[in-house]
Amino acid sequence: MKDSLHLSRRLSRINLNLLVVFHALYQHRHLTKAAEQINLSQPAMSHALKKLRQQFDDELFTKTAQGMLPTPLAKQIFQLVEQGLFQLDQAFASAHSFEPEKAVREFRIGIMDFMIHELVPHLVRAVNQSAPGISFNILYAKISGPEMAYQLLQEQALDLAITQFEYIPQNDYCEHLYTDQLVCIADRHYYGEKENLSLDEFLTPPHVALSHREDEPILVNKKLTSLGLTRKVIVKTPYVTTLPTLLCGTNMVTVINQYAADFISPNTSLKSYRPPIEFCDLNICQIWEARKDHDPGIRWLRELIREHVPKEF
Repeated sequence: MKDSLHLSRRLSRINLNLLVVFHALYQHRHLTKAAEQINLSQPAMSHALKKLRQQFDDELFTKTAQGMLPTPLAKQIFQLVEQGLFQLDQAFASAHSFEPEKAVREFRIGIMDFMIHELVPHLVRAVNQSAPGISFNILYAKISGPEMAYQLLQEQALDLAITQFEYIPQNDYCEHLYTDQLVCIADRHYYGEKENLSLDEFLTPPHVALSHREDEPILVNKKLTSLGLTRKVIVKTPYVTTLPTLLCGTNMVTVINQYAADFISPNTSLKSYRPPIEFCDLNICQIWEARKDHDPGIRWLRELIREHVPKEF
């Protein structure tokens, strides 16, 4: 009891909002970006940083050409501050129910470009009548792996992201939605109406490669390298919806997931072909941060997405 009283007295002298400022600055290393994330003006952010420095009797962040770099003390306390904010967030989220028909809230969702066209209209129609106070801020997410995904959730303050992985991350903050296979797409005027491409037809023509990061090995290239094979990539793009313009009227080939191929091919000369090499399937998942796991609004959003993603091909 005595310890609790001492804790209350100590915390009563601290503006807990300053810890939110500290957390945002540590993540972004940039005053303006951190201010934007927590909806503060730049002068207010500067004033809060001044208060933080007084509170901790330390510079905390040093301005350099690389951004606002944390001091040793800032590095030392960051994990404690983050854990404390996480526990507070969990406490508040658990204490409130979520009634979508009454709620006024914007959800920030990171998503692959072809699913913006297919999934988002269903989400909008689902909430338009029954939950008029709900809105979506849809952001194109270039994600190549689980580590990058969770980093992006924090950097862009996303509530949730939908992306594809070679393997399903082994944690509690990822839900597998469906599995998709890789196929080739190309102009049927060059390759005909057959179902399969031969190895020569796959390796000889130039390729348009889907890639979400310049420094990330492309899944297809990794498989070819393991077999001692190569292909000629003349264009790399993260945008599925650009492929009809790039491929139609040419002999170029792209390896793409079946769902995206079915979405972009209608009303074009593109056709899907089975590749001559067996590639691993892709796992389409929705992911979220641990600190939002008990947020009833995020749970409702996850259920809504689960209802409207494709069930089969």
